[in-house]
Amino acid sequence: MNTTPFTPLKLLRHGDRVEAMLRGETVFPISVELDLSNKCPHDCPFCSFGTSASQGYRQQYWVTFPTPRIYTLLEELKEVGVKSVTFTGGGEPLVHRAAASIFEKATQVGLQWGVVTNGYLLRGDVASWIAKHATFVRVSLDAGSAETHAFTHGLPPGQFQFSIILDQMRHCRELAGPRLTIGAGYCVMEETWREIYRAAQLVKEHGGNYLEVRPTFPTEWRGDGWGQALQPESVEAAKHEIAHAKTHLNDDTFQVIGMVERFDLLAHPHKTYDQCRIGPLMTVIGADARGWHCCVMRGQEGFSWGDVKAQSFKQAWLAAQRHQAAAEIDLTKCPRCRYDGFNRIIQDAFIEGRMHQDFL
Repeated sequence: MNTTPFTPLKLLRHGDRVEAMLRGETVFPISVELDLSNKCPHDCPFCSFGTSASQGYRQQYWVTFPTPRIYTLLEELKEVGVKSVTFTGGGEPLVHRAAASIFEKATQVGLQWGVVTNGYLLRGDVASWIAKHATFVRVSLDAGSAETHAFTHGLPPGQFQFSIILDQMRHCRELAGPRLTIGAGYCVMEETWREIYRAAQLVKEHGGNYLEVRPTFPTEWRGDGWGQALQPESVEAAKHEIAHAKTHLNDDTFQVIGMVERFDLLAHPHKTYDQCRIGPLMTVIGADARGWHCCVMRGQEGFSWGDVKAQSFKQAWLAAQRHQAAAEIDLTKCPRCRYDGFNRIIQDAFIEGRMHQDFL
């Protein structure tokens, strides 16, 4: 059995909190995704939160999170029992001018934390703090060559950042030694599936621990214009490339992690559970200080559970839980999403008992 940071089975480690939620008790999140900024120097055409062409959620709220409020927010998250924070987006977290001091604050209050970044600003003080104190850093790479990277990240003509980003990953490894998990994300589309092996090889050579491979999901449903980017006949070819890379590159220090179930969702997008229950256990706070039920629904009205700008996290969270907003979510209106695995675990293991957990 291959254990990875992406397995939804990790939810079983928090069974007491899941069971309390299912009993109707108020619980606080295990983990929080926190957007330091909605700004981003890249313009990925498949971005779930808006592009320069679509003028989506990010562009409509082109803001960074006020630094003083982040400091107090991190303290509040620790006080209510949140275990970890992922600094992500939204936009690119490292464009926040106080990113290094924010990472320092997260360390001081005792939160585990990680960073998801495009990698171009992974240098200087932020790289030092990540190397010394983060649990992980994951670079959105999405290519195996400079030319393809320029396309997938919407860079201006002639601007190539690919080799710089790889070198900065290697430098982060040199600073951290083996303690830090360094990974790269790889979004698969028609233009990129042929470079999966090369990307994995490069990430391994530059000190990475894994390449996480997943398909892009359509964003047309929210007006952002990215359609079915991987042709049906290419899905099996992409899976073959993943298997090939695993066979030749996986070892004790490096893994190619193929999110095969997400490829299956391209063909069969329906939900196999009756309610989205993950909201009370993991949540998102955007750079505009609004809380969102899930990362996919940032910016979608009806999916915000409150605002932490003028009130404490605890106050906003308790008000949202009393309202039971999660129970009002209509799954038929939800797109494909990364929370499917967690929701299946809750329904199959905790509600329906399909694991026969008392028989080892």
